[in-house]
Amino acid sequence: MRDMTAVSAEAAWLLLVGLAVVGAMVTLADGRLRWYPRGLLQWCVVIALAQGPYGMLLASGLIPQAETPAVRIVMLPTWIAGVGFAVWKGRHAVLGRWADQELVRILGNLNVLTRITALHRRAEGADTRELTLHEARTALGRRRGRVALLSFEKVIDQMEAEHRSTEEWSELRSRIRALVTNFVGRPQPDQAPSGV
Repeated sequence: MRDMTAVSAEAAWLLLVGLAVVGAMVTLADGRLRWYPRGLLQWCVVIALAQGPYGMLLASGLIPQAETPAVRIVMLPTWIAGVGFAVWKGRHAVLGRWADQELVRILGNLNVLTRITALHRRAEGADTRELTLHEARTALGRRRGRVALLSFEKVIDQMEAEHRSTEEWSELRSRIRALVTNFVGRPQPDQAPSGV
């Protein structure tokens, strides 16, 4: 029974610490590429630092000492793995927020919304694209660059039949697909390896 209490307490504290770690990383990074581990040495520092809070919680009795030796042996590695996972999620959150802000800036510099809106109004079937274009506009307002980018890609692809021969459409499609590849990481069909 004491082992179960110890494991449950560790899980609860690990959840709280994990959420705090992710929140702190995103807040401290403030949309920039910082406050996350980049190499093996920094990950080793994370593992070393993770043991501190665990030791304090154990010493204070907030995490009870397990009775079974096997459970006691497993609890510390579990804690370290949990904190490591939280840092890994925080790293992805930092990178994601940076990508969103960079994309909002790039899309703004390229004047993508205005240019795609103009193409959209000149092409047939505008009603079918209106919702997707609205989603892109809303995402830009909320500084969700990746969502806006994918919505723009969908709109530009839907206008292929009407604008495929125009230089404006071709340039926008090329730039948007390059941004999708660089920031979202989804390979485009025309970039598949030969023989596939």
